[in-house]
Amino acid sequence: MDSQTLIFVFAVIMFVAVAAFGYIPLSIELSSVRLKQLTAIGAGVLIASAFLVIIPEALELFESHNEDEEKIAGSVALVILEVEHGDINATEAIEEIEELIGGHDSHEHDGHEDEHGTSEETLSKSILHVIEEVEDGEINATAGLQEIEDLVSATSHEHHEESHADFTTLGIAILAGFVLMLLLEVFGLPHAVHHDEDKHLLGLSATIGLVAHAAADGLAVGASVSSSTETGAIVFLAIMLHKGPAAFGLSSFLKHINVEASKSKLYLVLFALSSPIVAILTFFALKDTSLATDDNIGLALLFSAGTFVYVATVDVLPEVHSHDHDNDPPVWFVLLGMFLIFLTTLIGHGH
Repeated sequence: MDSQTLIFVFAVIMFVAVAAFGYIPLSIELSSVRLKQLTAIGAGVLIASAFLVIIPEALELFESHNEDEEKIAGSVALVILEVEHGDINATEAIEEIEELIGGHDSHEHDGHEDEHGTSEETLSKSILHVIEEVEDGEINATAGLQEIEDLVSATSHEHHEESHADFTTLGIAILAGFVLMLLLEVFGLPHAVHHDEDKHLLGLSATIGLVAHAAADGLAVGASVSSSTETGAIVFLAIMLHKGPAAFGLSSFLKHINVEASKSKLYLVLFALSSPIVAILTFFALKDTSLATDDNIGLALLFSAGTFVYVATVDVLPEVHSHDHDNDPPVWFVLLGMFLIFLTTLIGHGH
């Protein structure tokens, strides 16, 4: 299936799943106690989705970014170590390194152009360029091997520095999602403990938070599919693990705070549409660019995690705890929601 067809298939699945799961609480009559329990479960689902699904998936994308070059650097370093131990000479090492990274033919386009046609300097390309200089007689094998060793050392140093910078970047991405919701609150959305007259605004606040999250989900799906269908499928599966439960939690929360049925359905439709629309727009915006990298997709996922944490901790959990639950402590249902997501991660771990 080509990527353009795949993005529309993913969009339809996301909309149907969210609409179906979200409609369940709106279509059945439940006691106030049961609604409070469902809301508590929804809070657990939101928190666990952020920490057990979205953030780990983003970290995996960041880790895969440098994985191939790190493998090449490690293998080349072992060859250089053989030369230092006197097991092979410089010429043999050059031949072994060329064979190791595939030679000129298999790397004819490596580093020159990615699938979007943009230029990118890679370790493999740099090493092959040095090998070409040796084969053309511009430098001898010993000098070539020294250049390769310098390239490997420089690459390892750059990756080490990038890893330190990335940790801060990851935190900033999560914080950005959280701060966005905080700023929305500054412009009129309610928070924390709410009075009865603020219930409709509270429902709108939670909905906007999840719509922002869903938009970030759509951004991640659209960017990943435009990058490659395989990456797109992985990101899509990770997102779908929490998509239905999140819709169920939102609808339960809206019903719990007595938002009108018509408004609840409208909020649900907005939530259901946000991911598919943003996914399609992102796909067509990025399909001919080099912006759809694993790093950018990971940042989008982390941003969405920040919105999840905000909605769960600032909107939903205070509402759960604002009522007397002598017989049914809400914490157990929050933990149940977390456990349900944990089970889905075990089922989907094979991706």
